[in-house]
Amino acid sequence: MSKAPQVNIEEALCEYLQKYYRGANNPVSSKQLEAVFHVKGTEIRRLVNSLRSKGEPVCSDMDGYYYAANQHEINATIAQLSSRINKIAKARDGLVNRKADSE
Repeated sequence: MSKAPQVNIEEALCEYLQKYYRGANNPVSSKQLEAVFHVKGTEIRRLVNSLRSKGEPVCSDMDGYYYAANQHEINATIAQLSSRINKIAKARDGLVNRKADSE
C-alpha cells in the first residue's frame, strides 16, 4: 500500500496563482481559494503572508489575490500593507498611551 505524495500547499497556492490568476485584472477571491485548497480564510492569509515573506509577488486588492504581472502591482500592494501597518500602530499607540481608569 503506497501513500499519496505529500503536497506542499504553499507551493501549490503559488503555482496556482501564477498560472491562473496573473495580474490585477484577474484576481481570485479568498472564498474561491478556500474551496480549491480546502482550508479556511485564516490559512489562506497565513500562506499568502509566508509567500510574500519569501519574495513571491502575491498581491491583493478589494477583489482578491493575484500573482503580480508588473512592478506597479507590487508597489500598490506594498502601499496597502504600509497603510495597514500605520493604522495598526496608531491603534497600538492609543492603547499604550491611554489614560488609566480609576482603580
